[in-house]
Amino acid sequence: MHRVYASLPLSGPAARLGRDLLRGARLALDQAGDGAELVALDSFGEDREEQAVANARRAVEDSAALAYLGDFHSSQVMETARILGDAGLLAVAPVATFAELRGSTLVRLMPHDGVGARAIADWLVGVGAEELLIVHDHDADYGVAVGGMCDTAARERGLSVRTRPIWNHDEPWEDDVGDADAVLYVGVCGSGAPGLWRDLHAHDPSMWLLGSEGLAEDWLAESMGASTAERTRFFLAQRAPFALYGYEAMALVLDAIGEGGGDRAAVTHAARATRDRDSILGRYSIDADGHTTTTAYGRLAVVDGALVWDEP
Repeated sequence: MHRVYASLPLSGPAARLGRDLLRGARLALDQAGDGAELVALDSFGEDREEQAVANARRAVEDSAALAYLGDFHSSQVMETARILGDAGLLAVAPVATFAELRGSTLVRLMPHDGVGARAIADWLVGVGAEELLIVHDHDADYGVAVGGMCDTAARERGLSVRTRPIWNHDEPWEDDVGDADAVLYVGVCGSGAPGLWRDLHAHDPSMWLLGSEGLAEDWLAESMGASTAERTRFFLAQRAPFALYGYEAMALVLDAIGEGGGDRAAVTHAARATRDRDSILGRYSIDADGHTTTTAYGRLAVVDGALVWDEP
């Protein structure tokens, strides 16, 4: 019997999403019938990277293991990709988006943050924006790095761009905003976000207020008045319920096992050689770095205090 290991958060803050991914994977496995045995491991722990490493080592030591579905967080994938690569074990990360993730056996199903930066720039051009202020938090791996990607992408699309760190408490910000058509905040949603959104909208009700994935929080949406919400959009790599990403991750794994048989190297080659695959997530290929080639990106609006998909 071939085995597929899944390393996902089954407890802790991300448990709902991890269990959605796992449920989707199980549905794909059930549909396939006798495809493989699934071994589900919880990747949540006091040190989530350390827990993911333990899960990866357990998988590579199992001679019947042919694939590893995980990990959930990009920081975990950074730790486990080398372990899995050294063992020749296919790793399918369904939702990690950090642009610099690499691994000789790694396949990723969500577009990385650089793709998101280009999607934001394209949307801004589409709504007629010309001047953009990018504000980022102090996280070197996320806010600073992704803010820089957004700066580059927007300049390439012809926008006038200014970029700066998030303002400190009571630091004046009006002159920095100036006559910007849009303010994009790249980072995580802190307690000051509702006040910042309210003040920015009061400064210029016609200005677009945009946020990266870390700002797409229900409680921020709930805090917005109707006019603020109308000028707000959040961008994220996710375009469908997480269960669909779990389903496609397992479907891809099972097809690769079917083509590669019981050989780890052949299974990995089959998955990374994916071209023009028609899937529940749409058509995609896997490039030389193991990234999906899809450029489709998710966008959320706020309606009646709730996050909803922003349809064209």
